[in-house]
Amino acid sequence: MNRKNFLKALGTVPLLNIPATSMAEGNLPFLAEGCQTHKDAEGPYYKADAPLKSVIETKGTPLIIEGTILTGLACNTPVAQAIVDIWHCDDSGTYDLQGYRCRGHVKTDSSGKYTFTTIFPPAYGGRPRHIHFKIRAKGMKELTTQLYFQGDPNIKNDFARNAEKDRVIALRTEDGVKKGIFNIVL
Repeated sequence: MNRKNFLKALGTVPLLNIPATSMAEGNLPFLAEGCQTHKDAEGPYYKADAPLKSVIETKGTPLIIEGTILTGLACNTPVAQAIVDIWHCDDSGTYDLQGYRCRGHVKTDSSGKYTFTTIFPPAYGGRPRHIHFKIRAKGMKELTTQLYFQGDPNIKNDFARNAEKDRVIALRTEDGVKKGIFNIVL
């Protein structure tokens, strides 16, 4: 096909309107639409430099959260050595602003898996029970999000209205410990 016919044929092909910034960041929404974890507000209580620890808090109802950090066009590529920063209120609904109680971070293993033990945080001020996350991985855009829990009546009344289905998890109870899985896609 000669150049003139090629250009004429090309004019009949619909073009996708993808912002240049999306392509530059490697974000092709039409290929991975719906699988990335939704971002959420950092909130006023984030505190940098939380210590590395897999037990975040023990005073309250025990809760174990595990999951995998993923990325890629099919949202199934594990992210090794990602930092998963975690913070939430204590069993009385208060955030520690002086130290690092109910704060910490874990790293994903070579399979992108992470796990931590903490408490089932209470609802407070009309907010549903939630845990904050900030995920950082080399060469990827940082994600700040929140995790919510199925059956919490405050989800529908939350002023923030941010609890998308991909961030509301079911919990099971084993030997008095609540357990849940929260996979995060960058």
